Amino acid sequence: MRRTTGEISSPFWESFVLPILRYKRMSYIIVATSVAVTLVYCLIIPNKYTSEATVLPSGGSDEFSELKDLAGGSLAELGLGSVMQASENSSAMFPKVLTSRFLSEQILNQRCNFTYKGKAKSLTLAEYLDAENTDLALKKLKQIVIVDTDRRTGLITLSVTTDYPEFSSVVVKNYLERLNDYNVNYRQSKARENEKFIAKRVIEASADLTLAENTLEEFRAQNLNYMSSNDPELRKEHSRLERDETVKETIYLTLVKKHELAKLEAVKDVPIVQVLDNGFVPQIKSSPRRSLYLLSALFGSIFASIILSLWFDLSVKRRFRANLEKIVASPDIRISKMESRIVDRATRLVSFLENPTGQLNKEKAADIDG
Repeated sequence: MRRTTGEISSPFWESFVLPILRYKRMSYIIVATSVAVTLVYCLIIPNKYTSEATVLPSGGSDEFSELKDLAGGSLAELGLGSVMQASENSSAMFPKVLTSRFLSEQILNQRCNFTYKGKAKSLTLAEYLDAENTDLALKKLKQIVIVDTDRRTGLITLSVTTDYPEFSSVVVKNYLERLNDYNVNYRQSKARENEKFIAKRVIEASADLTLAENTLEEFRAQNLNYMSSNDPELRKEHSRLERDETVKETIYLTLVKKHELAKLEAVKDVPIVQVLDNGFVPQIKSSPRRSLYLLSALFGSIFASIILSLWFDLSVKRRFRANLEKIVASPDIRISKMESRIVDRATRLVSFLENPTGQLNKEKAADIDG
């Protein structure tokens, strides 16, 4: 008697649910082991605390725009108008300075004194990272120190993550102190160099003007009648000396004005570290998120066990069918008509287990033909 459609289970039940139930013990073991290992890991790893500092962007302002226009306009005739240029955002290089090897090595070796759970501790970042050499320490430092820049606002965020909240805060403050120290003592800006150059030119122009004045005074002392003299060479020499003195005086006065502008630019060009958030001590941990780890382990192991169950079930079916076909096709085995029908039924059963829908369609077609 052929099976009717109502007697045949659904393809979803045969192809998905039954394999999972067949290997449910394996699934239990996989899920339990995964969750247990993750739980042990969550209990072992320490809490991490992140302290952050926010640095405001700093750059050239327009307070002295009128003086700059004077320097670039009326003084340009003397070739000095290009000395004063609008300075770029001086905080643009802060992220590079903070992540530089020069600054990082100083931070690694700087001792930090802080209190953790009522106990005084003294620690350096090099000791905390416990690296074999400086290069490895710098690589580990990049994992706990993050410098980010907001392109829209220009805000610079510095964050440090360690096992101790107070330690993270102290390291952030050390970074800010080192950054400010670098700006004041090491950074040589273009405006400072211009100020030094113009100061030197002022001294030279002053000497030239003094020499021109003395030369003109000596000429007048030696030629008291130069005003009423009819000698063309004498009058020509006097005009040349007067013109030379006027030019030297104009250059000197121009350089003095330029020097004052350069000094203003040099003072204003020093990038001041304007701190918005000064690395406060964090009160709550930033990581790890243990609940997220456990949920990920639970659902990940369930998914993996389902895939393994389906794969094992499919492998067993394919192996059984391959062995059965090998036996039937063997020339050394002779089977009767009854045995042939049994083998045919078994083959159809395996085919149905592998693809219930397709086999069902074949049986319907056979019923119609019958």
